[in-house]
Amino acid sequence: MSSSAEPTDPPTFFINLPTTSLPASTAFYTSLDFYHVKTWSDDKTAAFRLPSPNSSICLMLHTHPRMKEFMRPSASIADAHTTTEALFTVMCQTREEVDSWLSKAKEAGGVLDPYKLPGHGEEMGMYSRSWADLDGHVWEACAMVKPCE
Repeated sequence: MSSSAEPTDPPTFFINLPTTSLPASTAFYTSLDFYHVKTWSDDKTAAFRLPSPNSSICLMLHTHPRMKEFMRPSASIADAHTTTEALFTVMCQTREEVDSWLSKAKEAGGVLDPYKLPGHGEEMGMYSRSWADLDGHVWEACAMVKPCE
């Protein structure tokens, strides 16, 4: 989980999420080693590339007014603390890497394990842990511990 170098290839996938506090969310994701793309950021949006090996994914955090610019006029912004909008998964190579994500999320103020799979997904051949960010968006880190058959 290192963000020491800026990814140079263009992203292949974008996740756009609303935030109630752009400065707090920027600090949160920076603490998770997301690479802050300042050239794509302004006072209404913070852009990030996920850490390697997931750096082809770009996370765009938007203030509510900016997020509404990308929505259907009659739609409302979901409160991720009370509504499940999606589950965002970061793939890892090892259990230790999964645990490292959880440690960093906790240190940054995230809520650990808003949901738990029995045995952390062991019966499905994986090790999975989850956290919620400051706005309630649920993420998980997952390592496949058994080969696909």
